[in-house]
Amino acid sequence: MGSAFAIDIDPDVIARAKDGDKSAFKTIYEVFEKPVYSLAFRFCQNHATASDILQECMLQVFRSIHQFREEAPFWSWLRKIAINQALMQIRRDKRDDQLEVLVDDQIDLSSIAARSAIERDLATAFAMLAPVRRAVLWLFAVEGYSHYEIAEATGYSESFSKSQVMRARRQLKNWWRRRGGGDLPVLDTDYDEHT
Repeated sequence: MGSAFAIDIDPDVIARAKDGDKSAFKTIYEVFEKPVYSLAFRFCQNHATASDILQECMLQVFRSIHQFREEAPFWSWLRKIAINQALMQIRRDKRDDQLEVLVDDQIDLSSIAARSAIERDLATAFAMLAPVRRAVLWLFAVEGYSHYEIAEATGYSESFSKSQVMRARRQLKNWWRRRGGGDLPVLDTDYDEHT
């Protein structure tokens, strides 16, 4: 389940951080602050919540850096921590009625303004998904998690994960068509292959 978004950091920085070097921790924070924040924002679509997730993630990294075994890239290890922090936030905020909500009132679309027209449209559509549905779709379609892995990470069942991906895809397609966009090719792919 490797990420396409590889970020390198000098192994010496990791070794120094494991030895308690504060400047190494600062370097780790500076290198990974933006990618962790961006990942958190993808899940929650709220700047304040994304900042909270970033802080919790970095605290967890600093507490458990000695557990990093260097068997995988550091960013892969840190990214799993960030995803788990985002999922914990979603679970904290979860309400049964959220699963059918079309628009999250806390969406901040300001970061969408600088993108191309199609990127803005897709980001807007993605932001309109309910938080749990958005997280499941992101884990499945972008991170490459299987439905089994999503079930393990979220505490829901595999069938719940499959239904959320299907409903999210349908919701995004319908939104896109209502805007006159025709077919949305990125969602016409059958993602269910990596169940």
